[in-house]
Amino acid sequence: MHLNVKSICIVGGGSSGWMTAAAIAKLLPNIKLTLVESTDIPVIGVGESTIGHINLYLNMLGLKDEDWMSACNATYKTSIKFIDFRENPKENPHTFHYPFGIFDFTDKPRGVMEWFLASADRGNIDPSNFAEFYHDAILMTDKNKMTRNEDFRVRGFNFREDTAYHMDAGLFGQWLKENICLPSGMTHIVNTVEKVVQREDASIEKIITKEGHHIHADLFIDCSGFRSILLEQTLNEPFISFHDTLLNDRAIATVIPYIDKEAEMENYTSCTAIESGWVWNIPLWNRIGTGYVYSSQYATEQEAEEQFRRHLKSNRMMFPDSARADEAEFRHIKIKHGVHERAWVKNVVGIGLANGFIEPLESTGLMLTHEGVVKLCSALMMRDGIVSNYDVDLFNFGFQEQIMGFKDFISQHYALSMRNDTPYWQHVSGKITYSRAMNTNVNLAGIGPTGGSSSDLGFRLHRTRMFDNGMGGIIYIAAGMGYNPVEKNFLRYEDTKRLESPEQRKPVYENWLQHREQALAHIETLPTHYQFLKETIYNK
Repeated sequence: MHLNVKSICIVGGGSSGWMTAAAIAKLLPNIKLTLVESTDIPVIGVGESTIGHINLYLNMLGLKDEDWMSACNATYKTSIKFIDFRENPKENPHTFHYPFGIFDFTDKPRGVMEWFLASADRGNIDPSNFAEFYHDAILMTDKNKMTRNEDFRVRGFNFREDTAYHMDAGLFGQWLKENICLPSGMTHIVNTVEKVVQREDASIEKIITKEGHHIHADLFIDCSGFRSILLEQTLNEPFISFHDTLLNDRAIATVIPYIDKEAEMENYTSCTAIESGWVWNIPLWNRIGTGYVYSSQYATEQEAEEQFRRHLKSNRMMFPDSARADEAEFRHIKIKHGVHERAWVKNVVGIGLANGFIEPLESTGLMLTHEGVVKLCSALMMRDGIVSNYDVDLFNFGFQEQIMGFKDFISQHYALSMRNDTPYWQHVSGKITYSRAMNTNVNLAGIGPTGGSSSDLGFRLHRTRMFDNGMGGIIYIAAGMGYNPVEKNFLRYEDTKRLESPEQRKPVYENWLQHREQALAHIETLPTHYQFLKETIYNK
């Protein structure tokens, strides 16, 4: 197949459609662009939390926070906080963070191994301590403070690169539509696609709407959500389900009002494990978005609602308010997690849910949209719209490797858990045979602050007994779950071999404890996340 792309038709609006249109309008202004959307199709709207990858997309569009955040009720996000994933204590929760940004190795000559050596030496360091040992920003996050850090007093924290966003994804799509897409002169058609006309080679010739619009294009982009009108329904591209290792196939979504904005507007997304899955908490400017991702194999809709309401009233909420929980209106969503074998087939590219979805743990929903958009625009810009079959193969390989890597990464949040207190947790942590790619030398593309991850935990835990600085995000999950490649007997052997003693290692951790106190003293002087947003984004 050989394409010379001079015209593009996007089928579907929503956040995926308008994010795609905005990038094309901005980066490929010579392409004739049309977007067709139907008002009859409800917006899924579960992807309101982003990860750091979105900064590349925003930078490509030349957007500043002040341009769009206030229109989308957006807030900042510096980390993902996991609660009760390792175990389920009845009183104080067990927590650990997966922060954004790179490791700070100041005064830590052995990199990531410093913490594991100190933990083996002392035997009483809580797993939740790992992230803050390498990220002062976690000290800031736990205090719910925020700063642009222009004086770099929060060591290692780069505000521009180490923050992501909580946002109303629907409003973000509408902002892009009104401020970038429509002003570009593109064509916007509000109508339902009634017929797809194919050529003899199965490529799309045109689409026809109910009102009789005949839309021809060189390239069609499917942003029609789980329905996948073009990629799946028309081209019959096979779908690879992730249900073998990711059991959660349902979600309940709701919004709740703030009781205390200053306290509850946290600068992180929290994920709390409960009976049959986990609960997300996403603090926007105007309300809190929360929901329960669960397995229908272990809870009916009614049982899931009961479990979710109990959580909203429990001590895992900052304000366990019964009235707020009882008044919440629930929306039930079916999750179709998996990916099509190819995202680009003939002259059709699937973006967002139309191509694939991983359950929303680790906030990959919008990520799969903007990562697909960035890859597509790069392919089209490289040779002025000329696309060969090899270019399509490269696109499909890159996207498939990335989504499969994230799928395995998310699976590890269950595989590494110690929980077995409910049938669900007994199943996900004790009965599933997870992908071998999680335990061998495989590059989980795009995962973690270093941009990649060799997630060969089996090799590192039982052969080298060393974690290294290039492991990326999985090291936060493993450490938070209590994994350590070093244990006392091995440590004594290493001491003999390296002529090293605990006394020689002790200053690293002791020096960090002193630095921690100094860092906390400064962080206490910073504004809260709410105050920071009020002063910098919502000051109008």
